[in-house]
Amino acid sequence: MSLSTDAVNFQSLNMVRDELVATIDASAQNLETFVSNEQDSDVLQSCINGIRQIVGILRLIQFRGACLLAEELLVTANDISPGSEGPAFNRRMEVISNTFFVLTRYLEYIQQVERKVPVLLIPQINELRKLRAEPAITECHFFHVDLGNTPPLPRVESLDLQSQSFTSTVRRLRQMYQIGLLGLLREKQIKNSLALMRRALIRLQRLSGNDKPLMLLWWLGNLALDVIQSENMSLLETRKILFGRIDRVIRQVQEKGESALSAAPPRSILKELVYLLALSGKENEELAAIKKAYGVESFSYSDKDLANERDALNGPSAHTVMSLAKVLQAELASSKKVLESAAQSSSQKIDDIDEFVGNLQKIAEILSVVGLVSPSNILKEEIKRIRLWKLQEDGPDPDELADVANTMLYLDSAVSALEHAKLSDEKLTEASKIAQEEIIASSELSEAGRIVIEECEAGLSLTKRALSAFADSNYDTGHIRNIAKTLNTVRGGLIMLKKEHAANLLSRCVDFVDGVLMDQDHPAALKELLETFADAIVSIEYYLDSASSSLKMDESVLKVAEESLEALGHAAYGDD
Repeated sequence: MSLSTDAVNFQSLNMVRDELVATIDASAQNLETFVSNEQDSDVLQSCINGIRQIVGILRLIQFRGACLLAEELLVTANDISPGSEGPAFNRRMEVISNTFFVLTRYLEYIQQVERKVPVLLIPQINELRKLRAEPAITECHFFHVDLGNTPPLPRVESLDLQSQSFTSTVRRLRQMYQIGLLGLLREKQIKNSLALMRRALIRLQRLSGNDKPLMLLWWLGNLALDVIQSENMSLLETRKILFGRIDRVIRQVQEKGESALSAAPPRSILKELVYLLALSGKENEELAAIKKAYGVESFSYSDKDLANERDALNGPSAHTVMSLAKVLQAELASSKKVLESAAQSSSQKIDDIDEFVGNLQKIAEILSVVGLVSPSNILKEEIKRIRLWKLQEDGPDPDELADVANTMLYLDSAVSALEHAKLSDEKLTEASKIAQEEIIASSELSEAGRIVIEECEAGLSLTKRALSAFADSNYDTGHIRNIAKTLNTVRGGLIMLKKEHAANLLSRCVDFVDGVLMDQDHPAALKELLETFADAIVSIEYYLDSASSSLKMDESVLKVAEESLEALGHAAYGDD
């Protein structure tokens, strides 16, 4: 296995860097002139010629990621037609212009971190490809692995379908997977969405048994979903596309029947799943065996590191940050002098508070621009305090002056640290993330409705635990004696919320518990029936979790519960 995180050949880069950056800047300027100057075709051609020169230089110094980005830029620029206009044309110009910026920043960035990380350029490469309706390249494009060896697969107990047909079972499992996938695509109910997808893949593993090739795909897919959740990996567009491709494989199994399980899993999907497992940084025996089988070495960075570096790559340039840092230091020095003068005067008053506050507001804005959002927020709080000093005839309290002076010292230290830090400094990134989280406002459920939903969710969780204990105890009904009562309580809560459809489904669940699970004469396929029944409970639990601030829920999720109950032969209970 090899991964493109090669060391930078500074000798080659230094020889061509000035010419390369100048060509990028000139091409970007030509594009801007083309857009603003009646779309002069000669200026456009100069821009294209410059891009062609950029491609040649990057090929020469073997910067594969940057070279691929430049090649995509060249193809996209060649598609520009003078005289075009409209939203699509404006979007094309925006993406091309931003690509010039990303190229320049990437060259600056790799000199700072002293290694090439071409995977950082994949989002921008795909932006260009999307303009031309070309398929996106995968996240593992620069990752090379030999899939010739297969890791030892876990042994699973085959799914005994009994009365359930293969097609209807796969259809229900695909519905479960799709509900989770939709949540993943929308980035809503992430935890439960991943759990639904994993549940579907685990059941598909059992359906495939231990001798079908697609068992490998379901297993690696389940593990990839697990590490995405446990390691809090980013939900990139390429990853969403990956799990959408797995859905298409499930569809083939649904359409072609059991024979489709013998098809070889798509190697491109396996490669992406192995890449995600390696990138996660998670360590356990199962993942170690997979990496050993495929000859994958541990990465020098994790997904979290890449996320930080992507933010840094799209942030302000080093030149901009350094320039603003010098402005900040000058403004802070001036503000500290004002505070010192006030502290030394008999009245301890600031002569012109409005001017002083204006300078502090400017400092707060610049701090935010350079990524020091947390210090910026601290200063904004101090500004609120300082404004109140105007109302105090005797001037501010000495302790308050000292507090504000300490804040200025803290800000000065933060700016000094910024001057010597790399743009990908994790602390700066974390500060930005915290600020973003603080800014995002989340509406809450009305208090009464929220409490009812929480109680319903608790009841379903209790039911799932009881069902697990029931299965583990060789079907001792003592473990499920109270779940009919619990489910009826949940049903009552849903009726209070006016969710009759879900309430009726729970009524069917109660009938199944009383009529089948509590019966001492258990059916032969009880284990499979129990798993199908659990699918219905999980579906209703996901339905509750989908509640919006207005108590609206995703009714489509209940389709899995309906089909699960129909598969159990209890469609006659209740009325939808």
